[in-house]
Amino acid sequence: MEKYVVDASALVDIHNHFRGKFRKLKALVESGCVKIPEGVLRELRRTTDKLSKTLERWVENFPHCIVQIDRVHNLASELVRVERQYGERIQVGVNERPGFWTSPSGRKAADGQVVAVTKILKCTAVSDDYAVRLACMLEGIPCIGWTEFVRQIGSNSNQLRLFE
Repeated sequence: MEKYVVDASALVDIHNHFRGKFRKLKALVESGCVKIPEGVLRELRRTTDKLSKTLERWVENFPHCIVQIDRVHNLASELVRVERQYGERIQVGVNERPGFWTSPSGRKAADGQVVAVTKILKCTAVSDDYAVRLACMLEGIPCIGWTEFVRQIGSNSNQLRLFE
């Protein structure tokens, strides 16, 4: 079964567009198909109310959905490498693009965690963030936007249909 690492903006977008159906995503979280880096959880605790409450219930009931950096072999060192390489700027061929830390969250951004967790756990990243998508491309990591994520999990008969 495909596994996904979801960033904060993807969770917010899914929540905002499918409020009544968002709870169905819970089955994917429960089954271990959806992982949320601890930094993403921290970001969402600071910025959202209703979504934050849903995530707190998930953490309580399915603690395995939260990826803690210090509990996964090689993840801390991979995070350091990823942030060093893509934090300030991202070099794509001859072009230089803004890195993870140019967002309003600055160095508190969880973008590096999304990339590092996805790479170490061999998952697919779910993000529409330009810096995350570039870093994933350069690292050879699959990365899809939230709309493609919804399409994939909604059309796969082996997984929960999000739009039932």
